[in-house]
Amino acid sequence: MGVRFGIILPNFGNHLSRDNLVTSAVEAERLGYDSVWTSDHTTIGAAHAYPYGRILESLTTLSYIAAKTETIGLGTSVVVMPLRPTLLTAKQLATIDFLSGGRLTVGVGAGWEPTEFEALGVDFRKRGELLEEQVRLLRVLWSSERPVFEGKYHRLKDVVFSPLPVQSGGPKILIGGNTEKAVRRALALGDGWHFGGIPFDELEERMALIRSSGRSGFIVSGRLGVKLDPRSKTEVRISDPAVRRYIVVAGGPSEVAEGLSRYARMGVEHVAIYFGDRPLETLLAKMREFVRDVVPSVG
Repeated sequence: MGVRFGIILPNFGNHLSRDNLVTSAVEAERLGYDSVWTSDHTTIGAAHAYPYGRILESLTTLSYIAAKTETIGLGTSVVVMPLRPTLLTAKQLATIDFLSGGRLTVGVGAGWEPTEFEALGVDFRKRGELLEEQVRLLRVLWSSERPVFEGKYHRLKDVVFSPLPVQSGGPKILIGGNTEKAVRRALALGDGWHFGGIPFDELEERMALIRSSGRSGFIVSGRLGVKLDPRSKTEVRISDPAVRRYIVVAGGPSEVAEGLSRYARMGVEHVAIYFGDRPLETLLAKMREFVRDVVPSVG
């Protein structure tokens, strides 16, 4: 099976609206996309107001989209788990999976923006350790209606957690992040790894680590910006404040198909496409062009 493509939904940015969200999700399902994905921030530092300053809450939005669609997969790219109460978030995610008939994939991450952590009263320095315990707790909560857990941050006994998700053991958990540490965390705790715009050279290093682990059935999924425009070329940009390199795959259909094929040849099985902060009609046109002119040539 070739690489599967999803769509990053416009639950953030200047063109955020109910109509844009619903219409793009319904159209993605009609066009045969594999999945639709929401992005997650609760607040953001004023220095980074665009594009995540204007954003709808990720899980509430995904639940709404679940009710407006029938078959398309639903995903989070990614939930910043350390900023959330684990038991409540586990219940919200289990509810989405239950009501959608088992369509959910959960991308989780440690977070990157210190101001957001400060605003929510969470120690930024402990986010990785907390995330790892949260993932372990999600597994327990989604596997037993009488969960028992003893950790550094969470202790559970004599409680009921029901109903369980439709998917046995709960939705697949993809752990986000581009660093080697994130990949090692995903290999240790996740069903897969979800990167964001990682350039080819860095991806090859991470894939070598995954191959050397011997993990079978491990999912490699990515979130990539795509600019379908013959006047543009694929480029590597720098992201502030993390000073992180990220790639935007760009060009005409054949150039974009070749860029995505390169990811596929390196072992990427799924890509959530972000077409940019665009008016609805432009977004829909790019979604259709991608399915018609790019997807058949990716391999």
